[in-house]
Amino acid sequence: MEFNFTGSARRERHINLGGAREASASQLADQARKLRLERQAQKQRTGAATKIQAGFRAHRRSLEIRRRWADELAKGSWDWSFGKDWEHRTRLLVFSWPSSTYSSLHANELAIWAQHLPPENQLARNKSLIMLVVKMMLVLLNRFSADLGQFGATYVDTLLQFISSYNSLELQTHFAEKMISWDLYAALHEYMTSLPLKRSAEAGVCLTLSLRPLAIFQDPTEAIAESEHDTHAPLRARALRGLVRCIFTIPTLFPRLLASSITEFVAQTPFEEVSMHILSLGSYVDIATRDNALPSNPVHSPNLLANYLALNSQKVPHLTAKALSAYLEVLTLLQNILSVNNLAKLDKEYTRKQISPSDNPMEIDSDGQDTFLHHSDNSDHLEVDSGFPAKPSLSFDNFPTTTSRYLRLLVSDTNIHTLLLQSTRFASQTRAAFCAYLVATLQAWPSSEGEHVLTAVLYGYDSAKRTPQAAHVPVVGAVVRELWRGYIRSSLLVRRVGNAPFAARNLETRKALTDPSLAGQWPMLLVLIQLYGRALLTMGDDEFFPTDRLQTNGKNPLTLDELVTLSGLLRNLAFILYWQQDLLTNDTQPAFVPGTVVPLAALRDSATRVLQQIHTRDARRKFTPAGHWHMLSQEDVSSFIQSVIVEEREMTGAQETKDLSTVRARHSSLSSRTLAFIGPRLNVLHHIPFVVPFEVRVEIFRQFIRSDIERLNISRDLFAFTKRHRATVRRESIAEDGMAQLNGLAARLKEPVEIVFIDQFGQPEAGIDGGGVFKEFLTSLVRQVFDTDRGLWRANEHQELYPNPHSYARQPEQLEWYTFLGRILGKALYEGILVDVKLASFFLGKWLGQQSYLDDVASLQSLDADLYRGLIQLKNYPGDVENDFALNFTVTDEEFGVTHTTELIPNGADIPVTRDNRLSYIYHVSRYRLSKQIEPQCRAFLHGLSELIEPRWLRVLGREELRVLISGTEAPIDLQDLRSHTVYGGYHEKDMAVTYFWEALEKLDPDSRKAFLRFVTSSPNPPLLGFAELNPQFAIRHAGDDVSRLPTASTCVNLLKLPSYTSTQQCLEKLRYAIHSDAGFDLS
Repeated sequence: MEFNFTGSARRERHINLGGAREASASQLADQARKLRLERQAQKQRTGAATKIQAGFRAHRRSLEIRRRWADELAKGSWDWSFGKDWEHRTRLLVFSWPSSTYSSLHANELAIWAQHLPPENQLARNKSLIMLVVKMMLVLLNRFSADLGQFGATYVDTLLQFISSYNSLELQTHFAEKMISWDLYAALHEYMTSLPLKRSAEAGVCLTLSLRPLAIFQDPTEAIAESEHDTHAPLRARALRGLVRCIFTIPTLFPRLLASSITEFVAQTPFEEVSMHILSLGSYVDIATRDNALPSNPVHSPNLLANYLALNSQKVPHLTAKALSAYLEVLTLLQNILSVNNLAKLDKEYTRKQISPSDNPMEIDSDGQDTFLHHSDNSDHLEVDSGFPAKPSLSFDNFPTTTSRYLRLLVSDTNIHTLLLQSTRFASQTRAAFCAYLVATLQAWPSSEGEHVLTAVLYGYDSAKRTPQAAHVPVVGAVVRELWRGYIRSSLLVRRVGNAPFAARNLETRKALTDPSLAGQWPMLLVLIQLYGRALLTMGDDEFFPTDRLQTNGKNPLTLDELVTLSGLLRNLAFILYWQQDLLTNDTQPAFVPGTVVPLAALRDSATRVLQQIHTRDARRKFTPAGHWHMLSQEDVSSFIQSVIVEEREMTGAQETKDLSTVRARHSSLSSRTLAFIGPRLNVLHHIPFVVPFEVRVEIFRQFIRSDIERLNISRDLFAFTKRHRATVRRESIAEDGMAQLNGLAARLKEPVEIVFIDQFGQPEAGIDGGGVFKEFLTSLVRQVFDTDRGLWRANEHQELYPNPHSYARQPEQLEWYTFLGRILGKALYEGILVDVKLASFFLGKWLGQQSYLDDVASLQSLDADLYRGLIQLKNYPGDVENDFALNFTVTDEEFGVTHTTELIPNGADIPVTRDNRLSYIYHVSRYRLSKQIEPQCRAFLHGLSELIEPRWLRVLGREELRVLISGTEAPIDLQDLRSHTVYGGYHEKDMAVTYFWEALEKLDPDSRKAFLRFVTSSPNPPLLGFAELNPQFAIRHAGDDVSRLPTASTCVNLLKLPSYTSTQQCLEKLRYAIHSDAGFDLS
């Protein structure tokens, strides 16, 4: 220890001359780390460069050696026969080959080599080298087929020899296994598609080679190989995979083959195994979303479907039940996956020589109805659009002509009839698969082909065309009867949906629509809906209604009791799909009917269409029990009207503004919960209104009008400061003056109108029009303008009116009259005034946007009874239609003694009506008579009507209900109801004169009672909901004590002026005289 005391107590200072430290310890560590990483990276770069340089030198050396060997190979003529230098020469050929590019030298030498194969006893010793040659051949076929020319055929022959010519099964197995692993089937696909499109022996050899592994690996297997390289799968499964993926997907396969090759291919292809393999491949595809879990899945190829059909369609008559079921399942699967947009192209390439249902009115009229898989709603219908297409939309290249021809086998008459025949032979085992096939076909193909398929199934086997072999095939609707009675009626689906108690209907139906265990039952119901809906289109009421509700009449395949059950099932389905629209979507995808690719929205539309058809029959002639159609509980009804009116106001407001932001603002004012509550109600009203009680719908219709009056700020008060239109009308020229002064108002006819009558002396009649004078004007106007003598209207045998089809009625001046009449009837509906005019049912249907066919007995039968009977006879005629009827696709009309011929279709005069196209003829004639011939008149009338009454308001009603709304009910007059709603002036309800009056009225027959009602109200029919609705109410006023006077009436105010008669008999005589002599049209 050093002790050096200097005398100072302060510590000695240490001075560091190195300067201040510029980096912290952590920074120094980071810098060291970076330096270390840079050294490592540099070392890696150096190593990589060394490897690259070594690889390049090796590659360059390899190229030099290959080039030298190739030069050696090209130098002289080689003897490729097997000998001591064969191995050397073969190695030279293989290792000098530049596999990445095509070498004509090596292709040529390889072809020569193939002509001198080593003997079988030498194969084992040189097996590895020979396998390299085999691989070389496969690569050349796979990559350079287009350049090989005749060499390709040599290679295919050689490959076939390796697995078929040698006796050793071990060698054959070894070669076959290696070939499959080295893409034998892909090579064959490339080579066959490179061949010219003509029949050739080379293509046949390729098919023989493709089938040879199946002969070697003979043990049947149900295993699925996900690819030919799947080493865990049996070799037979890998061979099947290659055959299906590569051979069955060759475009226009069969036109490339000689007849002998086709025969061999058909005979040797294991049909059932191929079918099961395709079905297994289908399990990798989610058809609903079109997601595919298996790469290169061939089920997406239309060529697979075309070739499968070409190979197997002729086998159908000989298939067992199991094989037929598999065949139908394959066709169903592949059609479900194919795109409708691609199949639609076939319609442009091919047209049928005969007239097909593609020309039917359902695809021409905007208000027509299509099949269930191409549904379209009328533009005026409220529809909550899910935004999803109705069909899958996969994209494929254009189909070759031959592929298109084979695909069209799916919808050909021969194919449908053959499948129907075989399915009927094994009905219990294959009918479900056959129905699934029909559903897939209807969904995949355009509606024109779908209609043809339905016709083939429904009417395809008439007695004159049946053979002894076709004896099992049901005829004319019997398929419908078989499906209903044999499969559907007793199914779990019907028990859960159709027979559920009222309180559980919606819950059970919702469960059934999402229950996968019912997937096998839905296709049969879907087919039944389509077939029966199709049958109803050409079934008149005399064919629809049997003499006994428990029996069929031979034309309607279902009894009335069966129809009650079916309609209940369809009612529940349609209602739940409108009422709970969340069912229509599944996350971001449309929801499908279990077991199919039919969207639930399409099921809803189809069920709705058939339901409407059945309800229309029921409305004309009741066969369902009371309350059968109603689906609303009392709690639902109580909130229904208010909810619908709210949504109607929102829709009206949205239509009035063209500003999108304003529309969105209106809808955003309602909560999503409110919109979800309201929207389904309007959908129910617009599509299946009959599930709501009639009284509720009438109140909704009137609420629509009240809401419109409020929106337009129209006042009915006589003394209110509101705009009123004034018209001066001469009594002898009511129609002409009314047309001249009121027609120009158009939609302003909604506003109050004052009428001033001018008498025969040219003087205005006294009085103020408080509504009664206008009612008198309206009823008088309707009486005049709907007179058939004016030439605008024609009456059928039931005195129901429809627009005159005469060319006179299509002139512009007359069309303006139709517009005016539409406005006048619209005004009557708007004001709630009943008018005495009876319109034809088919014409009322046009008010509702409906189409009319033979199923509307009030249309064609009443329009022209002789024509109706002739068409029904034609439809059911068992003989030679073409020669016995001698019809073509034309109609004739006579006007002013001149006959005009109109072609129903292009070149219709040259197309005879035959057994096969007679339904199309019936469609065209019906459409022409019911629609096209009076189209301008109807359009003008409906234009005027729509200016006052929104079309969607009317769609809450049916045809017969609309008739009641216009003219009142035709039910017997309820005198007790009338008496309960009568007011008296100058009388008391217990006065003797009043008592005599009611007693006299009781003694009148029903027709006289209607005449009395017309006498006092101008309409022979009572209001649709009873006399409480009569406005103003029926009134009886004292008309003095002179009993010699007749009773008189003021129809404008529904007033009866009754003298004080002294007996019932006296009152009865005076009443009869007055009401039957048109007395009493008097305004006080």
